[in-house]
Amino acid sequence: MIESGKIKFRVFPVDQVHKISVLDIRLANADRHGGNILVSRDGNDGQIVLTPIDHGYCFPNNFEDCTFEWLYWPQAKEPYSSETLEYIKTLDAEQDIELLRLQGWEIPPSCARVFRVSTMLLKKGAAKGLTPFAIRSIMCREKLEKESVIEQIIYNAEAIVFSETTEDEFINTVSAIMDHCLDQCFLN
Repeated sequence: MIESGKIKFRVFPVDQVHKISVLDIRLANADRHGGNILVSRDGNDGQIVLTPIDHGYCFPNNFEDCTFEWLYWPQAKEPYSSETLEYIKTLDAEQDIELLRLQGWEIPPSCARVFRVSTMLLKKGAAKGLTPFAIRSIMCREKLEKESVIEQIIYNAEAIVFSETTEDEFINTVSAIMDHCLDQCFLN
């Protein structure tokens, strides 16, 4: 299990990888690499536990730099469990933005928009049965110079709406474009 002082990622439990994927997708983490995941064993049953650390590059103001170490792991290609899907259904970006505000952090509007859109993508993708890897393929750039699908969705929404459009109207436009994209790209 340990090779050259490192644990092979193949032994990580799927549910542990999925928990990190939910967090990273939701927060549009732009710095999830192997050094930002602590590996330990549960004291009761000895199971491997993954703990994400260093969230300094979460809540970005765009999707340009999103990257996730776990996307290279086979667990990311496994479907979410029913328990994880139920949890994802309960996520509410507006409630969480309000909670952050009540704790003294006024999240900048551009960062709040990314949080709303990434939460929406997670919820819609998971509801359609997409794996973390498939959701990541929408969210992250394949090449530095080529926009991701989510960036294209946002660009298309910005091209449709008027400058005086409310944030709710903008998010509804993004939602409609995202639905169309998910239906076209991932036909069930």
